[in-house]
Amino acid sequence: MLSHASPQLFVSPQGALRRAQALRWLDDRGSADQLLVLVPSPASGADLFRDHLRQRSPARRGAFFGWQHLTLAGLVGQVGGAVLAERGKAVVTGLARQALCARAIHRVAEEGRLGTLASLAGRPGFPRALARTLDELAMAGVGPDRLEERGASPLAALWAAYQAELAARGLADRAAAYRATADGLRRPGGHASLPARVPILLYDVPVTTQQEAAVLEALTSQAMDATGIVPASDQRSTRHFRRALGASHHAGAEPLDAAPSKTGGLPTSLTRLQRHLFETDAEEAALDDSVTFLSTPGESREAVEIARIVLAEADEGVPFDAMAVLLRSPEHYVDGLAEAFERARVPAVFSGGTRRPDPAGRAMLALLACAAEGLSASRFAEYLSLGAMPSAAQVHPPAVTDWVPPRDELAFPGSSSELDEGPGDDPEAAPTVPTPRRWERLLVDAAVIGGRARWQRRLDGLARALDAEVEASVDDPERQQRRSDERDALRALEAFAMPLIARLDELPREATWAVWLEHLDALAVHALRQPQRVRELLAELAPLGPIGPVNLDEVQLVLGRELAELVVLPSSERAGKVVVASADEARGMVFEVVFVPGLAEKIFPRKVTEDPLALDALRAELSPELDVNANRVAAERRALRLAVGAARRRVVLSYPRIDVDRSRPRVPSFYALEVLRAAEGVLPGFDELARRAERGAAERMGWPAPRSPSDAIDTSEYDLAVLERLLRQSPDQSRGAARYLLSANPHLARSLRFRARRWKSSWTKADGMLRLDESTREGLAAHRLGSREYSPTALELFARCPYRFYLSSILRLSPRDEIAALEELDPRQRGRLVHDVQMRVMRALKAADALPVTSERLALALSVLDEHLDATAARYREELAPAIERVWDDGVEQVRRDLREWLQRHAEEPHWRPRAFELAFGLPGRPEVDPASVDEPVEVAGARLRGSIDLVEERSTGTGVVLRATDHKTGRAPDSDVVVIGGGRVLQPLLYALALEALEPRLPVVEGRLYFCTSRGGYAERVVPLDELGRDRVRRVLEEIDRAIETPFLAAHPEPG
Repeated sequence: MLSHASPQLFVSPQGALRRAQALRWLDDRGSADQLLVLVPSPASGADLFRDHLRQRSPARRGAFFGWQHLTLAGLVGQVGGAVLAERGKAVVTGLARQALCARAIHRVAEEGRLGTLASLAGRPGFPRALARTLDELAMAGVGPDRLEERGASPLAALWAAYQAELAARGLADRAAAYRATADGLRRPGGHASLPARVPILLYDVPVTTQQEAAVLEALTSQAMDATGIVPASDQRSTRHFRRALGASHHAGAEPLDAAPSKTGGLPTSLTRLQRHLFETDAEEAALDDSVTFLSTPGESREAVEIARIVLAEADEGVPFDAMAVLLRSPEHYVDGLAEAFERARVPAVFSGGTRRPDPAGRAMLALLACAAEGLSASRFAEYLSLGAMPSAAQVHPPAVTDWVPPRDELAFPGSSSELDEGPGDDPEAAPTVPTPRRWERLLVDAAVIGGRARWQRRLDGLARALDAEVEASVDDPERQQRRSDERDALRALEAFAMPLIARLDELPREATWAVWLEHLDALAVHALRQPQRVRELLAELAPLGPIGPVNLDEVQLVLGRELAELVVLPSSERAGKVVVASADEARGMVFEVVFVPGLAEKIFPRKVTEDPLALDALRAELSPELDVNANRVAAERRALRLAVGAARRRVVLSYPRIDVDRSRPRVPSFYALEVLRAAEGVLPGFDELARRAERGAAERMGWPAPRSPSDAIDTSEYDLAVLERLLRQSPDQSRGAARYLLSANPHLARSLRFRARRWKSSWTKADGMLRLDESTREGLAAHRLGSREYSPTALELFARCPYRFYLSSILRLSPRDEIAALEELDPRQRGRLVHDVQMRVMRALKAADALPVTSERLALALSVLDEHLDATAARYREELAPAIERVWDDGVEQVRRDLREWLQRHAEEPHWRPRAFELAFGLPGRPEVDPASVDEPVEVAGARLRGSIDLVEERSTGTGVVLRATDHKTGRAPDSDVVVIGGGRVLQPLLYALALEALEPRLPVVEGRLYFCTSRGGYAERVVPLDELGRDRVRRVLEEIDRAIETPFLAAHPEPG
C-alpha cells in the first residue's frame, strides 16, 4: 500500500510506553520536516508536542514548521467539510440531526408506518434516541434496505424518511462527511488542506466504525510513511490499524516492554496491573505503594479522600497537572470533586465529559415554557430565579448582527483544548438589572398570572395602587419610603419584563426554522447575560432553515434536552491544575498519579443495556461493526484499562461503600477484584477487599474528618479531628483544650452549640424563642400585648404552638405565595369571595331599607345577591385568572347556592337585625369597611386588638337593645361544641364581643357567635355568652400569652395532631 518506509504498529497497555514511542518517532524528524500526528484529543496532541520540546537538548530546540496535530473529527471537518461544500452540501450536526429525526418521526407517524414504535412518537427522548441509532447504522454502512430485509420495517421507514429529508435539503450526515473525507484524501496529491506525502503518526486514535476505518485507510495510503500506536485494550482499533497499515504487529517490541522499575528490575504492582488486568495468568507478588485501593462512606467522601492524597502527592513534589481523576460516571462525582478541591484549594480543570450546567440554557428553557403556557408569570419568575439576566448595560442591546458559529464547527479543527476551568475560575459576573430581588414579590402582588394584555393591565394597576399609597402616607415617612421603593422596583420590572414579554408574545405560531432561529437568537441576546453558548446551539440548526412549518411544541422538543444540558466552557488553560476527565479521555494522556473512583456496581462498570430501537439480535444480522452487549462490556473494560494505563508512577482506585442518597449499601464491582488479582496475582474475596479498602481511607462515616489533624484538607476537618481526639481523653485532660474552636471557626462553634442544645433535656433557645438576655427582652417588649395590636386569629395561634405564634405574629413570616393560574377555588379564596359578597349584599339591603330579611323581602334579597355575586365574581375572575372556566363557573355556582341558603335562613330568624357590616378597628386605610369603624385599636383585658367583625346584629328585648358579634366561617364546623374558649384555640367569639363592647359602650353585648354559613359547615353556629366566666377565661389566656412574650418562653411545642 505504501511506496516508502515500511509501516509499523506498536501496541502496549501502558500509556507511558506509548508516549515514549511517540516521542521517539518525533525525535527522528527534523524541525523543517512536515508531518501530521492524528491524536485522540487536542489536549493529548498539545501534551505530546510539549513533552517533545521539553526533552530535546537545548542545541536542538527551536521553531518547528509544518508540524500539525489533528483529531479524527478535526480531519473530517477540515477535509470532508470542504469536499461537501464543493458538492453544494452542508453537514448537519447533533442538534440539527435530532430536528430532522423529529420531522421524520412526524412524517412516518402520519403515514401510519411506525408500527411497534407508534407508542414512542410523542416522547421527548425519541428523536434523540433515533438520531443516535441512525448515526450508528450509517457509520457501519447499513442502509434502509438492509433493515427492511431483516423485518425492521418501522426503523427502515424512519431511516428512509430521514435520508429523504437530508436529500431534499442538500444536507449530509456524519457518515457522508466521513465518506467525503475518504474521497478527498484519495485524490491524486491528497487534499489541498493537508500537506501531501508526509510522515503520519496515528497516536492512540480510536477507530471503531467502518467509515472511520475508511478515512484511516485513505489517509495512510497517501503518507510517506505511517506509524500506529494503539492501546492494547482497544482490539477493534488495533484490527483497523493493521488493515490500514498492512503492518507487522510489534506487541513485544523492546521499546514498548522496557517498563521502569523501582525494585531492581522487577515490575511494580502498577506495571503488573497495566499488563495483566482482566487476565488470569498474573504471577503472585506483594502489593507495593504504586497501587492503592480504598473505600469511603459515599461519593462525596471519596472526593475528599482524593483531594487529601492530591495534597500529599503535591507535598512530595508531584505537580498538580501531573495528576488526574478519571471517571466512568461523571454525574456521580463532578459536584463532589468540585467541592472537595475548592475546600482543599486544589486548582482543577474539568474536561468535556465532566462539565457543569450553564444557567443560560435553563433560563432559555424557562422563557420558552413561559411562551408555551400563555406568558405564564410563574415561568417568568423561574427565569428570574436562575440568575441569567443581562447586566444593566445589556438590557437594550443593539440589533443582532454578529454571526456565531455552531458548536460542532468550532470543535472540527481540533485546535483548541476540550478542557474547561474548574469551579471558582469564572470571571465575576457583571451586575444584573437593579432590584430583581423584589420582582417576584411584585409579580405575586400584581396577580399577573399570564397573557400580554393582563401583564400590562395588572402591572399598571399595581403601579396606581402604590402611587396612591405613597400619597396617602405623607404622615408616615418610613411607610412612604417603603412604598416609594416598591414603586421604583415595579418600574424597573416593567421596563425590563414588558419588552421580553412582547418578544415572547410575538413568537410565531408556526414558521420555518429560519424564522424561528431569528426570533430565538434575538431573544437570547436580549434575555441572557451570557448568550454565547445558547447562540452556538441555535447555530447548529441553521442548515434546517427552509424546513417548516414548525410550531413551538416542536421547537421545545428539539431544544429541550440540549438547553437543559448546556454547559459552561470557560478558559482552556490547564497548566498547574489537576485534570478531571472521563476514562475514555485518557487516550494519549500520561500522568504521574491517576485516581480512578467509583469501582462500584452500576458506576464502573456502568449498566449495559441494548439499544431499544435496534436490539442486539437485529444488529448481529446487519453488520459485525455494530455494537452489541459484548462490545459494550468490552468498552467498559477498555475504559478501566485506559484509566490505569495512563498512570506512570501510581494509581489510586476507590469505591463508595454507601449510597448516601438512597441510604443503602453499595457493592464493589468485580472490577475491584480484577484490579487486585492483576496487581497481586491472587483473587481476593469481597470481604477481604472491603477490609483492605477501608483501612486505606482516613475518614469514618460517623465523623467527617481524618484520624490525624495533620491529614486535614481544610480548617473544618482539622478542627473536627482535634475535637474527636479530645473526646477520647478523660475530662481532666480535655477540659478547656477545645476552647479555641469557639472563636477560630464560627461555623463549627455554631454546629457544636446546636448539637449540645439539641441533646440537652432542659429547654434551650434551640427549642424556640427562649433566650433570656436583656437585649432579647428589650426587643420583645415592643411586641407585648399592651404595646402593639394583635388580631384574634393571631392570638389563637399561641394555643396551637407558641413558636408558630412567634414566627407568624411577631416575625410576621408566612408561606411563600405562588404565581399560578387558578384551577379551583381553594378554601382561602372561597372564604374571601363569600365574605365580600355578604358585606355588599347587606349594605345594599340596608341602603334599600330591606333589613332584616323576611319572607316578604326574600325575593328582593336574592335578586340583590345574584347581582353582587356576578359583579364580585367577575372582579375575582380578573384577579385570579382561572385556568379552566368550567371549574371556576362550577365553584361560583356552589357559592351562589350556599349564599341563597344563608339568606333564606336569615329570613327565618328576623328577630336579630343586622346593624353593621365589616366593623373594623385598628385597621387604618382598609377599604370598604363600615362607616362606624375606627382607625385605633381597642383595648381588651390589657391587650390591644385589631380586626374586623363580619356582622354586628341587634335585638330588642324587654329591657332594651342588645348586641352580638358574628364571625362568618366557610369551613367545616368543629365536631364538638366550644364551651368557652376551646383551650385558647377559639378566641374570636369572645374577643370580638369584647371589642364590640368597647366600640359600643352604651349598649350591652350579650354574646359572640361563629356562624358556619355554607353547606360545608352545615350552617351550624357556635354561640359563646359574654358572661363573667368568659371574661375571666379571656383575661387569663391573654395574661399567659403576654407572660410568654415577656419571659420569653415561646417554645416549639405544637398541640397533638
